[in-house]
Amino acid sequence: MNNNITLEEIAHLPTSYHVAHIRIEPNIILAPMAGVTDSIFRRMILRLGGCGLVSTEMTNAASVSPKALRRHRLLDYLPEERPLTMQISGNDPDLVANAARVVEQLGADIIDINCGCPSPKVTGGGHGSALLRDLPKMERLLRAVREAVQIPVTLKLRAGWDEQSLNFIEAGKRAEAAGVSALALHPRTREQGYKGQADWSRVAALKRAVSIPVIGSGDVTSAHEALVRLRDSGADGVMIGRGAMANPWIFRQIADLRLGVTPYVPTPADKRNLLLEYMTICAEELPERLALNKIKQLIGQFQVGLPGSNHLRVAVHTSTSLVEARDAIERFFAPFLESERVVREMVAAD
Repeated sequence: MNNNITLEEIAHLPTSYHVAHIRIEPNIILAPMAGVTDSIFRRMILRLGGCGLVSTEMTNAASVSPKALRRHRLLDYLPEERPLTMQISGNDPDLVANAARVVEQLGADIIDINCGCPSPKVTGGGHGSALLRDLPKMERLLRAVREAVQIPVTLKLRAGWDEQSLNFIEAGKRAEAAGVSALALHPRTREQGYKGQADWSRVAALKRAVSIPVIGSGDVTSAHEALVRLRDSGADGVMIGRGAMANPWIFRQIADLRLGVTPYVPTPADKRNLLLEYMTICAEELPERLALNKIKQLIGQFQVGLPGSNHLRVAVHTSTSLVEARDAIERFFAPFLESERVVREMVAAD
């Protein structure tokens, strides 16, 4: 991969794509992540700017019923999150098609079928990337969903079950034939999980093989890298998952690069405020135990980028209440905010 990219090259990169009639712009999107991309997290990312599409967490098709939805709330959303993809998983075409009807009634703009999750818990039930082991069944499932709803259907997949069964090209062609409107490829195998490196040459190969939009996903951790991946793969868009947990400003930074300006660098105050605001919203919308778990989850991935950040993580992870976690965050950032204040006063005095 050539890591250098010029302003001229950036200017010629695609900035949008269509999922059927729905225009996605910008073409940098938030990946669905189980246990992470609930409505609170999605809204946080959207408010920072630069993200063109968000998705719910993966939801088992068997859990898409009025009773189950009251219990898990995985498909809750607010109007400000549109356009919104709702992702479902399953291995029974009729069951998934019925779930898709419910999802459409809930107000989804797009339905995404998960054919990529590598978790043994998911694949053990024939869901996620296990579908790659039976492409005829995957195609039947996609056709059933496509016939059941009026909204667009997309597919997120991996490169194959393992290195000996790289069948993403055939899977993509079958999906297109079944009426799928766009594909998102994470170019690792199921066997790899999240180990090794994502081979984006596979994204380029899939893009050449189909005529519907192809989105690349995997190992995008900086704004610069996102645009290089977009250029080198010829993909229609880039999907960012774990990189957004580490750096929620990455979408805004990509937008800055496209404008030819220096990407925004969050200050210690920005980071403190984001963590505290996220915690506040979690506390307002979730029971305390769940809200505390959410801030612990975020701080585990969040790129603090300041001396002593490991101590902050330990302090938050060992907190037994939201008050304790908030105090740990405020104590950690206090000296950095004081330094910022002193610098501002010195600049103003000059």
